[in-house]
Amino acid sequence: MHTLQARLLPFLIVLAVLVVPPSQAQNRDTDELGGALSSIGQQYADNYTQPITDALGANLNAGLFRTAEVGGEGIIPVIDVYVGVAGMGALTSGSKTAFRLSEDDIPTDDKTLTIEYPDEDLPTVFGEENSPRNATLKENGQEVGDVELPPGLLDTPIAPLAIPQIGVGTVFGTDAQVRFLPETSISDYGSVSLFGLSVRHSLSQYIPLSPVNLAVQGTWQSLSLSGSDDSINSGEIVDASGWALNAQVSKSLPVAPITFYGGLQYEQFGVDVGYTFEATTNQRGNSQTSTTTSTVSFEQDASNNVRALAGVSVTLAVIQLNVDYALASNNTVSAGVGITL
Repeated sequence: MHTLQARLLPFLIVLAVLVVPPSQAQNRDTDELGGALSSIGQQYADNYTQPITDALGANLNAGLFRTAEVGGEGIIPVIDVYVGVAGMGALTSGSKTAFRLSEDDIPTDDKTLTIEYPDEDLPTVFGEENSPRNATLKENGQEVGDVELPPGLLDTPIAPLAIPQIGVGTVFGTDAQVRFLPETSISDYGSVSLFGLSVRHSLSQYIPLSPVNLAVQGTWQSLSLSGSDDSINSGEIVDASGWALNAQVSKSLPVAPITFYGGLQYEQFGVDVGYTFEATTNQRGNSQTSTTTSTVSFEQDASNNVRALAGVSVTLAVIQLNVDYALASNNTVSAGVGITL
C-alpha cells in the first residue's frame, strides 16, 4: 500500500512555499519532495492540488505596489530606494474542497496501470481531514495492488506567503522592483527559488496639476521547485510563472503621512508539473512484485485573471507600512513593511 498521505504533504508544503503555517506542518510524518508525486496519478494530482495553484497565483500577484507615486518618496536626492517584505494571504473560503474521479490511466513502457477511485467525493488539499480512502490499482482489469489516497491536509481560512522585495528609481518617471529568493534547500523536501521583476511608469507626470498620482506597472515572476538529490524526482518538478499588468491611482493627505491607493489588475499564473510515477505491483499467479515507472506531466492555471484592490500606506520617517485588500476569484489581503531611502 502506498502511504500517499505522508508522501504528498511535502510537495504541498514546498509548492505553497509558506502556505502551510508551521504549526500545521510540524505534527505530521513527512517524506521528501521527490517522492511526493511518484505514487499519484495525473488526474488526481491535478484536481487535488488545484486550490494550491490558485492560492499561490493569487499571493504572488499581490503586494506589487504601495502607492502610484513614482519618485519623491525617499530622502536620497535623485534616486529612491525601497527595501522591504510583502506579506500576502489568499482567502480559502471559496476554494474547491472536493472532486469526483472514476479512474486514472497511467501508461508505462510495457503496460497501462489503472487506478480506480471510490464512487464518492474525494477531498482536495483544502477538503475534509478524515481518514484516507483506498483506491484499487489494476492491470488489464485485474487487481494488482491498492493505493492510500490522501485526505485534506490544510484547514486554514487564509493561505499566507511572504516575499522580500527591493525597489529602485526613478529614470524618466520609471522605477523597478525585484523579488528574489535564491535556490534554497528545505530540509529533505527539495529546493525552491523565486525571481520577479516589476517595471512601473508614471502617467501623472504628463498631466499638469493632476490631483492624484497615476501609474501603470508590468510584472513577471518565476518559481521553481526541485526534488532532493537522492529522490527519484531529483530534478525540477514544478516550473511556475506568471505576469500581471495594472493601472494604479493614489492620493496623499496634505496634513498627514497617509496615502490611499487602489488599482485594477489583469494577471495570469500557470504551473507546469513533471515527475516520474513509480508503482510496485503484484505479479499475477504468484507473490512476486515488480516496480514500474512512467513519466507524467500536466499544466495548471490559477483562477485569478482580474483583481481590483484598495489600500492605505503610512510613512513614519523612513519606515513605510501598507495594507490592502483585493477582490478577485481568490480574494487576497496584503501587508508590507519597508524602508524608503
